[in-house]
Amino acid sequence: MAKFTKVACGVGHSLALKSDGTLWATGDNGGGQLGTGDSTNRYIWVNVLSNVNDIACGWWHSLALKSDGTLWATGKNGDGQLGIGNNYNRYSWVNVLSDVKKIAAHGDFSLALKNDGTLWVTGRNDKGQLGNGNNNNTNTWIVVLSNVKDIGCGGWISLAIKQDNTLWATGANWSGQLGNGNTNNKKSWILVLSNVKIATGGNDHTLAVKNNDTLYVAGENGSGQLGIGNNNDTNTWVNVTSLSYIIGLAGGGGHSLALKSDGTLRATGDNGYGQLGTGNNNPKNSWVKVLSNVSYISCGDNHSLLIKDDGTVWATGRNNTGQLGTGNTNNTNTWVKVLE
Repeated sequence: MAKFTKVACGVGHSLALKSDGTLWATGDNGGGQLGTGDSTNRYIWVNVLSNVNDIACGWWHSLALKSDGTLWATGKNGDGQLGIGNNYNRYSWVNVLSDVKKIAAHGDFSLALKNDGTLWVTGRNDKGQLGNGNNNNTNTWIVVLSNVKDIGCGGWISLAIKQDNTLWATGANWSGQLGNGNTNNKKSWILVLSNVKIATGGNDHTLAVKNNDTLYVAGENGSGQLGIGNNNDTNTWVNVTSLSYIIGLAGGGGHSLALKSDGTLRATGDNGYGQLGTGNNNPKNSWVKVLSNVSYISCGDNHSLLIKDDGTVWATGRNNTGQLGTGNTNNTNTWVKVLE
């Protein structure tokens, strides 16, 4: 029996990928981000695509990587984030690139890692998040980096782990989320950390795991999303000594999730909508254990999704547009099973 293997979150929509390659979606669809051919929100999960093996969400657009290496996109496109050569929204999935092995999206831009190790980008670039040396948006895919083995992004930054395990970044830095010791935005790629194996971003903060399984964080911390025991921003990387053996990271608007190798889920940060799933709406500025037997995690702006070891999908947090897929628009501060 097919089980769910990956989840992805936008601001008000969610995606879930099953082991049989079927892609399921729920939530806000005003810009076509569910790819259902219309702009009607969904409050329960619907099957929208097949033959998929990777997924990613921007704020209001979605990406799906098919098993043949073709990249498909749908949703809002006002900044060119779909890379289709124009700025018109798409309400159905369209093929935008080929020979792709990994995808990432956040904000209003998209990243694609090709099989030859080249990084391709498209979309909004006002803060330099595409790393092409200027601040001009592009609505066609352009290559910006080579020798890349993994990618990630935050609200206004892009992240790339090169073959030598160095972490490179570009884009907004007003909260110090690049971790390079200042708060100046960058429009070209800079080296920010070494010996990295996982990196991702929230809206204005960045999380990274080094090869020795230690967690490093940088950027905005007003809601405690860095989990360092206070609410002070930092523009240099801080080692979170209370947490190690991390195999998965996710950053939201103002909250963060970390998956440990023992399957336990840790959470920190903003919890105004219950996005930490702690049973209350109190924020945290230190990492707390919230669940066990977890295999995959994702953060939206104010909601969170995860997959348990049995392949079921669980959700918590804001649900104003049906992004939890529970059939209603009620928020929840406890994890609820939404797909199996």
